[in-house]
Amino acid sequence: MTETTRIKRLFRDAIRRGTGRAHLLMRAHPEVNFSADILKAACTNYAYDPQCEQSRGAYVLELVQLLEPRSRREKTISQILTALVSTREASWDLTQLFDIAGQLAAEGNAVARAAFYQRYKLGKSADYAYDGEWEFVRLDGLDALLHVAGVRGYELAADSEEWESDYLIELAQKISPDINIRAALEEAAMTNEHIARYLKAVQVDWQSIRKLNSKPKISALKFIQQFIEAPESCYLSSYTIKKLTAHQVRQLAADFEQENNPKRKAKYLDIFGSVKYPLGHEQLLQMAESAPTSRYSPVLDDAVQALSFLEAPAIREFALTKLANPSVAWRFTRLLINNYQAGDDQLLRQLVEQTTDAHIIECLASSLCAIYRKNRTSKCREPLQALYQRMNCGLHRADVVELLLKRGLLPADIREEIPFDSYEGVRDLAVEWAVQ
Repeated sequence: MTETTRIKRLFRDAIRRGTGRAHLLMRAHPEVNFSADILKAACTNYAYDPQCEQSRGAYVLELVQLLEPRSRREKTISQILTALVSTREASWDLTQLFDIAGQLAAEGNAVARAAFYQRYKLGKSADYAYDGEWEFVRLDGLDALLHVAGVRGYELAADSEEWESDYLIELAQKISPDINIRAALEEAAMTNEHIARYLKAVQVDWQSIRKLNSKPKISALKFIQQFIEAPESCYLSSYTIKKLTAHQVRQLAADFEQENNPKRKAKYLDIFGSVKYPLGHEQLLQMAESAPTSRYSPVLDDAVQALSFLEAPAIREFALTKLANPSVAWRFTRLLINNYQAGDDQLLRQLVEQTTDAHIIECLASSLCAIYRKNRTSKCREPLQALYQRMNCGLHRADVVELLLKRGLLPADIREEIPFDSYEGVRDLAVEWAVQ
């Protein structure tokens, strides 16, 4: 392997994970052409959960600006804009391309603005209607909102059951505080039936929210009891569960102990995944032990989550038995949050290092961060550092970096790269800890 090939492989790994190492490699090796991997990262949002982490457009553009010579930089921008115009499938990749084009257009790039508008015109189709709208309004404020409202209203004519929120109106108002955005829309609606239809849908949604909020509130306990008795599955938020008093939690735990219906018993587990079960671990452990591990099992996952609040030798023994099996170990690491002992760091590091699946890495990241928030030990460094080198989730990378910073264990090479991370939360940590 040549040195150039080695450097390119390091860069490819860094840019796909979204770390600042990509930036540092470009600065250290201006003679290497990284444009192919930058183009790929522009066209592909590699984040584990793009909906939460959002676009990596600013990160990609920073790397584009480091390309030398200038002709290479201009060629890469041209290729990115061509990719935007030619991309037909609605995806987070397309959203990121819109973001990049929008940022370029805001900086005065007329070609980027033209490409943005050209691609957005495909929006008059059910498959494309909402792609790029946020970036569009952020770029051109009221003018863009009027266009977007027309497109959305056009779509509503074909699907009257579609609902509309006012989040784009709020965005435009934030961008243009000196303009009464709603008044401008109402004026446009007088001569544009599509904008009028959009505004009506927004108003209906607003009224439904107002009506819902005006309904008499029932107690958290009553709501949860209705949730358990309901024949259909429905969502129970942790916010509601945490409104319960200690006495109510004990009452529900006692009901759980007496419940014989498997479906209702499983619903109780949703409660004790958010608040500590007050009647010991035996029932929960029995459910976890009897649930299948070879396939997806909500009962198993919920029982493990409930057990993670508890400390008992039997829970630790059960956890170690399951952690010995690499294929299922990630489902049980949370059991060590309250049952961690010296030496477990090596087991956790091995679990991370033998994993290549992005979903499993994400689950391990959630568990390990919880474990080391609860258990203050310098032995967290190796497992967390191993996670950092494998994950492509900016949110959990921020958790890992923050833990290592608080323990005074962040390696110098990671500290050097975090100011250039793709995730703003990691960059914020670099600023926060630079002044301390």
